[in-house]
Parts: sequence; C-alpha cells; structure tokens
Amino acid sequence: MIAQIINFCIVFFVLYKFAIKPLSKNMDQRNSEINKSVANAKSIEEKLLRVESEKEQKILVAKKEAQKIIEQAREQGEAQGQQSVEDAKKEVEKVIADAKDQINALKEKTSKEIKAEASELVATALTKILKENLDKKIDQKIIEESLKEIK
Repeated sequence: MIAQIINFCIVFFVLYKFAIKPLSKNMDQRNSEINKSVANAKSIEEKLLRVESEKEQKILVAKKEAQKIIEQAREQGEAQGQQSVEDAKKEVEKVIADAKDQINALKEKTSKEIKAEASELVATALTKILKENLDKKIDQKIIEESLKEIK
C-alpha cells in the first residue's frame, strides 16, 4: 500500500508537472485572449455605433444643405423669371413707344400731304371759280384761311 501511495504521488507529480501545469497555463492564456477578444469586440461595437451615429448626423446635415441649395435655386429661378418678365415688359414698352413714334410721324406726314393736297384743291377750285388768276399773295392768303377753316 505504501508502494501504491508512492506510485500515486509519482504519477500525480509527473501529471501535475507535465500535464496539469501546462494545461492550466494554456487555459489561463486562452481565458486572457478570450477576455481581450470580448473587450475588443465591445470596443469595436461601440466604435461602430459611434460611426453610425456620425453617419446619420452627416446625412442629416447633407439633407439640410441640399434643401438649402434647392431653396436657393428656386429663389434664383424665380428672380430670373421675374427679371425675364421685367425685361419682356421693357421690350414691349419700347416696341409700343417706337410704334407710337412711327404712328405720330406717319400722322404728321399724312397731315402735311393732306394740307398740301387741300391747298392745291382750294387753289384749283378758286381758279375755276374766279376764272381769273389772282396774284400769288392773295392765293396764298386764301389757301391759309381755307386750311384754318378745315382744321
């Protein structure tokens, strides 16, 4: 029985020295690596959440900027549209003014032509009526009086 106890102690010592101690050391290393991996996974998860949060904030900022740019473009479009309308109105007013000037010039020209023709008609009519050729000053005076009456 003493031999068995000695034998058991030798086997236990050999197992402890060559099996249990290295296995225990390996288990401790594995536990520390697992703990590090778990800690790394948690830090990576936290970083991922932070990055996602920052991404969402940047997306919100980008959306706001895009909305602002769209609003500015709309305002510029409206301003350009108003400017185009104002330019068109000015152009129309200019065309109308030019047309009025042309009409007035045509009226004056026509009026002069009518006066000239009327004076010729009056002179012809007077000549036929009187059958005598009066002197030029009297003709001119009669023509002017007749034109005044026509107005």
